Amino acid sequence: MWSDYATTAVRTGGPGPKGISLLVVPLKKTSGVHCRAMEISAGTISGTTYIEFDDVLVPTNNLVGVEGQGFKYILTNFNHERLSLALSATAQARKVQSTTFEYVTRREAFGKRLIDQPVVRHRLAKTGAELEAVWAWVEQLVHAMATLTKEDADRLLGGQTALVKVRAGKVLEKCVSSAQLLLGGNSVTRSGQGELIESTSRVSFFSYDTHWTVSYSDCARGRIDPDSWR
Repeated sequence: MWSDYATTAVRTGGPGPKGISLLVVPLKKTSGVHCRAMEISAGTISGTTYIEFDDVLVPTNNLVGVEGQGFKYILTNFNHERLSLALSATAQARKVQSTTFEYVTRREAFGKRLIDQPVVRHRLAKTGAELEAVWAWVEQLVHAMATLTKEDADRLLGGQTALVKVRAGKVLEKCVSSAQLLLGGNSVTRSGQGELIESTSRVSFFSYDTHWTVSYSDCARGRIDPDSWR
């Protein structure tokens, strides 16, 4: 746990999204707050922590914004959050693809380099095409978010950012799967040529594919419009 405060979504009103507010809760030396470290596959670098709140008293001036508007504030952040995840997944996929290409260019089997085998080039071409396509999509959305007004971006880009996040995660998964096939036993070593592939396969699938059902549902709706929750 590296944080001194937590921004929490709490119910301050009736049922439904309009009863949710955002509160800033001090975590250190606050009565009723209990924190313990959680062990995850990525190690301790993220500081993932399980937090319990038992009858915690919070000053009213710790309210973020307007009472009852917490769910709207959360949705407003979704577009940027999902786009940043898509950027991260795509960049990681490019590193995996580059590592794989470098390996098959050097590795020799049956008297020739792996890259000289048509089936190897075909596999790299397939993952490379999907990688370039999702990267072009990410760039398009970055441009849209930078040029549209905030109101238009919130209204128009919700479904697109939800879908590109899921797609980028799927492309990363395919790049890693292809790398594992081409690197063979080297892809499960935690050092040497397969280190990047092994670490990515353990961490990234969960990180980028979490809540994909929510993202697809948002795409089906076509958008996430925070104003609809007013």
